[in-house]
Amino acid sequence: MIVRDFNFFPYNLELKKPFVNSKFTIHKRKGFIVRIIDDNGYMVYGDVAPLPGFSYETYDKCEIELQRLYYSFLDKAANKTEFNLINEMSAFVDVPSLRFGFEQAILSLLIKQKEVKNLLPGKKEIKINGIISLRDEKETLKSLDELLSKNFSTIKVKVTGEKFSEQLKLINKITDRIDSSVKIRLDPNGSWNYEETEIAVMSMDKEKIELIEQPVDNINEIVMLSDFSPIPIAVDEAIKTINDAADLIKRSNINTFVLKPALLGGIIGIINLIKSAAKLGKKIIISSAFESVIGRSALSLLAALTEGDYAHGLNTAELFKTDLASEPYRIKNGKIYFDYFFYPPEFKDIKL
Repeated sequence: MIVRDFNFFPYNLELKKPFVNSKFTIHKRKGFIVRIIDDNGYMVYGDVAPLPGFSYETYDKCEIELQRLYYSFLDKAANKTEFNLINEMSAFVDVPSLRFGFEQAILSLLIKQKEVKNLLPGKKEIKINGIISLRDEKETLKSLDELLSKNFSTIKVKVTGEKFSEQLKLINKITDRIDSSVKIRLDPNGSWNYEETEIAVMSMDKEKIELIEQPVDNINEIVMLSDFSPIPIAVDEAIKTINDAADLIKRSNINTFVLKPALLGGIIGIINLIKSAAKLGKKIIISSAFESVIGRSALSLLAALTEGDYAHGLNTAELFKTDLASEPYRIKNGKIYFDYFFYPPEFKDIKL
């Protein structure tokens, strides 16, 4: 793989309104777009966007590493030495978001060069979950009705953890409002404790609640809850690395894993996790960490590679005031239509 040009560009995308969950508030997303051009003239992109409060690395750390790579490329170009992307990537062990962006670009190049066989899925409809937050009753139910009118069949409810008993009542009002064709996912982001979760799983509608995502912080408690809960318990933030996920998939009784590839550090590793989970009959849900349109395109590919007809957490495009390019995978009727023939997208109107 011979690189003719390597560069990176910072971006800063504002949200239409702050996104609030039990642990953080997001007003904007800062990151970098990596652009690579090979000797065939193929141009590809990767998204590097650490998420403050979740990523090990900082924005500044990513910038330093990208500058190092840029000058390494210039030095090798001046000396007519090949710039080997695979070798350069070995330094990204402790910079997961940077690895994600580079693997996205490299995989895109390999696909364009037709070096990757039997990876891309056929045409596939990908279900996407809508998102609402528990606020006051009137606003919450209004948001629910709006998503139902857009034909979302899976709705994720972000739970703040405040006033637990009142939130349980509102959750029950949500489940009373829907029929069996709609499933609810609850996401407390680890804000409940073990006892509260025990109460919740025994007092909510078990037919309409598909799963509870990361109810508590402690991974051992999640494993214990999975032993008896009549409502499936999924793990998300407790997974810190791809190795963590691999071990839990192989050794625990947890059946649903919500993975944020941009935070875990890679695309190749996630593909391997998808294959491992499929062999064991376990679910992998691909979830966005508020990436730009560039990063979300890679998430759509990963979601298309999973088995099972369940929704993924990719409904973040509408949260941004503007983005870097047109959205190639628009959500319609709660679904994305993914066609491998057009992957990776060209992003012809990209603004860098």
